[in-house]
Amino acid sequence: MRRTYRTLYRLGIAPWNRPEVPGPITDLVEGAAPLPPAKAVDLGCGTGRQARYLAAHGWSVTALDYTREAVAAARRADPGNLVVWRVADVTDPASADPDGQLAGTVSLLLDNGCLHGIPDERRPGWASTVGALAAPDAVLLVRATPRRCRGIGPQGITEGEITTLLAGRWRASAHPEPDWFVYSNERHPERVDRAMDSVP
Repeated sequence: MRRTYRTLYRLGIAPWNRPEVPGPITDLVEGAAPLPPAKAVDLGCGTGRQARYLAAHGWSVTALDYTREAVAAARRADPGNLVVWRVADVTDPASADPDGQLAGTVSLLLDNGCLHGIPDERRPGWASTVGALAAPDAVLLVRATPRRCRGIGPQGITEGEITTLLAGRWRASAHPEPDWFVYSNERHPERVDRAMDSVP
């Protein structure tokens, strides 16, 4: 998938790069019980629309993607340097946070379609990165499509597989929309419950 994404970005083909910020993200940021702005990390940021959205709403955002072309496009769209853009492997905590400045401090971890494209054998690395970055009161928001048997594109992942990857450290909340999953750090489960009360 890495080679495919790099080729598509070079060709300017990114059908997943939509103009709107998804509702589950805006609900957490602007809903009836919004999360207070703090540190956020966008895992697999692409060209950075949602990272810029978070920064515009007062969040301190670090955005990660392994595709240099995507990160370069994201930087060009952020002339004010509101976001820290990083070419990084989200399955490697040392790559995601090379200087250790984010460890244990990130209040919102966002994965809009990254995990479900990571090969099975590398997914525990994603979970290690999430665990290493998460603050005690962190919220994890993941969009992931179900597994598919054939065809091009992400192979998908089940909700049960995500729960297993998180190894009991996170508690699931109600799904804000199909294919979207919200988790709270087990030490502070009430935080995401309050934030998601505003989701219909």
